[in-house]
Amino acid sequence: RTANRWDPDILVGYEIQKSSWGYLLERGSQLRLDLASMLSRVPQSPEEHPREAGDPEGDAVLDRDVVVPGRIVLNLWRIMRKEVTLNIYTFENVYYHVVHRRVPLYSFKVLTEWFAHDTDLWRTVEHYVIRARGNLELLDRLDVVGKTSEMARIFGIQFFEVLSRGSQFRVESMMLRLARQRGLVALSPSVQQRARMRAMEFIPLVMEPQSHLYTSPVAVLDFQSLYPSVMIAHNYCFSTCLGRLDHFGSGEPFVFGCSSLSVPVTLLNILREYISVSPAGVAFVQSSVRRGVLPQMLEEILNTRLMVKQSMKECKDDKVLRKVLDARQLGLKLISNVTYGYTAASFSGRMPCVELADSIVSKGRETLERAIKTVEATSRWGGQVIYGDTDSMFVLLQGKTKEQAFQIGQEIAEVVTAQNPKPIKLKFEKVYLPCVLQTKKRYVGFSYESPDQTEPTYDAKGIETVRRDTCPAVSKLLEKSLRLLFAAGEVAPVKNYLKLQFSKMLSEQVNLQDFIFAKEFRGLSGYKPGACVPALEIARRMVRKDPRLEPRVGERVPYVVVYGSPGLRLIQLVRHPLEVLSDPSLRLNVHYYVTRAVGPALNRVLGLVGQDALQWYGELPRPASGTAGVVRGRGGPNTIGRYLVCQLCPACGAQSPREGLCPSCKADPGFAALALGDRVHRVQAALHDIQQICQSCMGFRGSECISTDCPILYKKARVTYEAKQARAWHNTNSTAQARGFASHH
Repeated sequence: RTANRWDPDILVGYEIQKSSWGYLLERGSQLRLDLASMLSRVPQSPEEHPREAGDPEGDAVLDRDVVVPGRIVLNLWRIMRKEVTLNIYTFENVYYHVVHRRVPLYSFKVLTEWFAHDTDLWRTVEHYVIRARGNLELLDRLDVVGKTSEMARIFGIQFFEVLSRGSQFRVESMMLRLARQRGLVALSPSVQQRARMRAMEFIPLVMEPQSHLYTSPVAVLDFQSLYPSVMIAHNYCFSTCLGRLDHFGSGEPFVFGCSSLSVPVTLLNILREYISVSPAGVAFVQSSVRRGVLPQMLEEILNTRLMVKQSMKECKDDKVLRKVLDARQLGLKLISNVTYGYTAASFSGRMPCVELADSIVSKGRETLERAIKTVEATSRWGGQVIYGDTDSMFVLLQGKTKEQAFQIGQEIAEVVTAQNPKPIKLKFEKVYLPCVLQTKKRYVGFSYESPDQTEPTYDAKGIETVRRDTCPAVSKLLEKSLRLLFAAGEVAPVKNYLKLQFSKMLSEQVNLQDFIFAKEFRGLSGYKPGACVPALEIARRMVRKDPRLEPRVGERVPYVVVYGSPGLRLIQLVRHPLEVLSDPSLRLNVHYYVTRAVGPALNRVLGLVGQDALQWYGELPRPASGTAGVVRGRGGPNTIGRYLVCQLCPACGAQSPREGLCPSCKADPGFAALALGDRVHRVQAALHDIQQICQSCMGFRGSECISTDCPILYKKARVTYEAKQARAWHNTNSTAQARGFASHH
C-alpha cells in the first residue's frame, strides 16, 4: 500500500539479496504472496516475480539483482563498491567514511528480542529507520542519482543501464548515433567470428624500472588522454581503415577484424597520397578523405569536457549546477578513456578489430619511445628515463635542485608536445623528491606539484600502503617508515621506530582492528575442492551458524590469525574478529603477522637500501614463554595453545619470574594493595568513559553493539578484560592480606 500510495521510481536497499527487499520478497513467497507483482507498476505482467537481472558482460564478482518491473531497484552496497575505496563495505563502515558519523550494529537475535518486548520494540524500529535514512543520505552525499542521470543523458542509455551495463555498451550507444548520421551500420560478429580473429601483436610500453631509492629529483610526465589523442591525430577508426599492407595489391577479399574487406587496386592508386600507415603495418585514409567516426566522437567529447570544466570555474557559487556539470565532465572523461578498450575486447567484445587496436597501441608506444629518446638525447637536460608506463615517463635529474627539476620538466613537456600532431600533448605532472621505485606499477615518493610547494604530498601507487589485500597494520607501519626514510634520508630513525612497534606487538599493546584481513569472497562454489582459503573458512562457519549469514559474492570477509598449538594448520588459526573479542584467551599470532605480512612488505623497500626488517625483529628480546588460553582446532576437541605471553607484575609492572606479584611487591603488601586499587580505579574510569561514548551513539545504556568497524568496540573489549583482571588481582591480594593478618594474630 505504501509503494502504491507514493508510487516511487526508485526502490533502495543497502543489500537487497539476503536482507531488505530481497528478504521481503522471500518472506512473501513463503506466505504465498506475490509481493513483487504488488510492488510492480506492471501487475499484470506474465513474467515471474521476482526476476533477476545479471550483467550481460559477465561480471563474475557481482551477484544478480532483484528486478521489480516498472521501478528501479538499487543495491546500494554494489554502488558503494564503485564510489568509495574501503577495506570493508559494511553499512556502518561506508556510512562513517561518507557521512562521518558512527551507527551501531545489533545482532538479529537482539533485534528480535527487542521487537518481542513491549517496552523495547522502539529500539528495533529506530534501528531500521536510522539505516533507511542512512541509505538516502549516502545517495545524497555521493550524488548517485544526479551523476547517474547525467551519465544516462550523455551516453544516451537508460538510468539503470549506467549501473548495470559495461563500458562497451556506453561507447556503442554514442558511436552508433554518429554512424547513423553517415549512413553506416555496425558489424554484428558471431562468437565463432570473434574466435577466428587473429591475436593482437602489440602491447603498451612498460619499462622495467631501475629499482632504487632516489634522492635526486624525479620528474613525472604524462601524455593527456594518449589513446584518444592518437585516434584523433591519426584518424584511426573502423571507417577509415584499409587493412594491412600485406594484403594490398591482390584486389581479393582478405581477413579484417572479425569479418573481411576488399580494397580495389584502382582505389588504392587514387588514395596513394592520402594514406598513413601505423607502426603495426595497417593503412588508414587521412581525415581530408574521410573523417573517422571514432575520432570525431572523441574530439567532440574532449572539447565538450573542456567547455564543461570551464563552466564549472564560472559557477562556483551555484552548488547544484556545479554538481550537474561535474557529473557531466566525469561521464565524458570515462567514455573517452574506454573507447580504445571497445576496439580491443577480443574475447567478449561487441565489435573488436585487431587491426585498429594494434594500430592505436603501436602508435602510442612509438610516441612514448620517441619522447624517451628525445629526453636522453638532449644533454642540457641531463635527464635519464628510469621508468615508463603506457603514457607516462619518470625522468631522473641527477644532482638537480627541485626548482631546476620543475624548469626542465616544463621544457621537456613543451619540446615533446611540439614533436607530435595535435591534440597529443605531454603534460608535466609533478616532481618526486625523494622516491622509491620497486617494480612495474609500484612506486612511492614525496611529490611536489609546483615550485612554491613547501610541504610535500605522500604519493604511493601499487604498494601496500594503498592496496587492500593486507591488514591496516602493514599499511600504517610501511607508510610511517617511508615518511621517516624520506624525511631523514637515513635508516636509523626507521630502525628505531620499527623495533619499538615490534616490541609493542610482542607485548600485545596493539589494536586488534589494525590486524584484520579482509578478502573478497568468491562464493561457496567459487573455490576448488579442498581449498584452504580464510574467507571461505569463515564463510562456512557463518553458514553453519545461520544460512542467511552467507557473504555475498564480492563481499569482503574479515578475519584475524591467532596463536595455536603446534601441529595446527594455518587455516585452523583463522578467526572472525568477534570470536577473538568474545574469548580473551585467543591472542594475535604476532609471529605470523611480522614474518608473513609486515616484514616482507617492509623488506621490499628496505632491501633497496641493504636493510632487513626481519633481522631487526630477530634482535628483539622475547617475552617469557607461558601457557594460556584455549585454541579450538576445526572439528576437534579443545587444545591448550602455547604462545608468547608477557609476565609482568600486576602492581608495579616490572618483569616477574612467575605469574603474580613480583618479590618486591610481595615484600610490601601495603604498596601492592594501593597500586592494585589505583589500577582498578583507573581501568573502571576508562571503561565508564567508553560506555558513555557507546551510550551517546546508541541512545541508551547497553553493550549490544557488535559493529566490528568501530574502534570503540575493540577498546571496550580490551578495557573490560583489563578491568576483570585488575579486580581479580585486587581481590586475590586482599584475600592473601586477610589470611596473613589472621595468621599473624
